[in-house]
Amino acid sequence: MGRNREALALLNAAHGMFRRLDARRDLVHVDGKVADLEATYLAVVQQWGQSIESSDSYTFGHCERVAQNAVAVAKELGLDEQAQTTIRLGAYLHDVGKVKVPHEILNKPGSLSDEEFAVIQMHPIWGVELLVGMELPWDLKPIIRWHHERYDGTGYPDRLRGDEIPISAQIVGIVDVYDALTTTRPYRPALAPTQALSEMTKRRGAWSAPVLEAFLRALLEASRERGRRGRVHHGAGSERAA
Repeated sequence: MGRNREALALLNAAHGMFRRLDARRDLVHVDGKVADLEATYLAVVQQWGQSIESSDSYTFGHCERVAQNAVAVAKELGLDEQAQTTIRLGAYLHDVGKVKVPHEILNKPGSLSDEEFAVIQMHPIWGVELLVGMELPWDLKPIIRWHHERYDGTGYPDRLRGDEIPISAQIVGIVDVYDALTTTRPYRPALAPTQALSEMTKRRGAWSAPVLEAFLRALLEASRERGRRGRVHHGAGSERAA
């Protein structure tokens, strides 16, 4: 945790320097330098997201999947590259506040008590607090704080509803729920994708129609892509056998 914060602080300083030089036209090819820095940001944030999961073996790979699928939904909605980058980085860190949740609550095999669930509900707030003083080039705080808010006002921690919830948080939120449902957890086995979608559509009011539709299109496209790759792989294997 500490090393990742230090690395991001150094990157922030370098990023600010390059931007100032760019404004003064003092550096040739500054855009390439900034692009390299931003790629390094992504690598550090990705590593930080993976380190969060190290305390919870049940969610290994969760941040990576949420990041990939959230970007796919953002593309379906026609969001620009800057927004896609913000969503990718925010998805990697959306659960950063869980480092402050006691292990016995995070991995409890049975139902949570009201008091324990209240602790879980603090992780978006703790996540934002962990980023205090880290002025990243992208505003990740709305995703971290509000990815558990729901369109019908039933989410947490602030009970936002409708378009009070930033689109970036809506996207990460719906993908986060789907991945949680289709992943084995201490308190239940993984659901099949069709079962997960059935559970989610029972609560249609939790998602805005455009975000839900874009999410379903992204899932369909991902399924088609897996099918195309499978056919190519099968065809190549048949050719070698012949």
